[in-house]
Amino acid sequence: MAGRIERCWLFAYRAPAELVRRLVPPPLEPLEKGPWGFFNLVVCKIERMRPAGVPRLFGVSYLHAAYRIPVRSPAADVEGLYFLRSDCDSAPVAFLGRLLTDFGFHRARIAITETPDRVEIGIDSRDAPATAVIERREPPTLARGSPFASLDEAASFLDYKPFGISIENGRRLNVVAIGRDESARQARCVSVSHARWKFLEDKEAELEVCWEVKPIEYRWNRGELMDV
Repeated sequence: MAGRIERCWLFAYRAPAELVRRLVPPPLEPLEKGPWGFFNLVVCKIERMRPAGVPRLFGVSYLHAAYRIPVRSPAADVEGLYFLRSDCDSAPVAFLGRLLTDFGFHRARIAITETPDRVEIGIDSRDAPATAVIERREPPTLARGSPFASLDEAASFLDYKPFGISIENGRRLNVVAIGRDESARQARCVSVSHARWKFLEDKEAELEVCWEVKPIEYRWNRGELMDV
């Protein structure tokens, strides 16, 4: 599948490592820093999603939010994201996502309002509502109690490898490689004045860093099964 990430914000949260480990099936292991594991949340607008090779005219555009955990498989020597839940505002995409992926798709109303100064995000979902406000003019600061020495260190450690990873039949990895031009990928840390995610409320999660990512072309490749 091919498409363009037209708008994108990534939120990294830390949580007690033992709690995060319980959400990850073996043989996957969550990435950790000291006593902390991490959640990676994305809210984005995807333009013209379509099978690779199909003209852009026939693509589907939609808003998407997803809750992931950065993980690794030591046996397969691969790092990526393990999906816990995805929300999107397109019924066909949610249906096909449930049918074809392990990304936990749900239908939800998602609204993104932007001005030069701020971004307001709202997810209207029966079981996982969320709101967030990003202040574009405010300088971001290192989170209180952070295990990192600087925002740059946090951003470098928490920047994910472009793979989606799930477990097939409890024995094999299903690895979806995401193609993107790394030299064209640009992101900057931004300040978050408000964020509330129902999905995270029982997970002792604290915001670590947020990025705003510039538009970029993406390609989601066919999953590859790996024995571990």
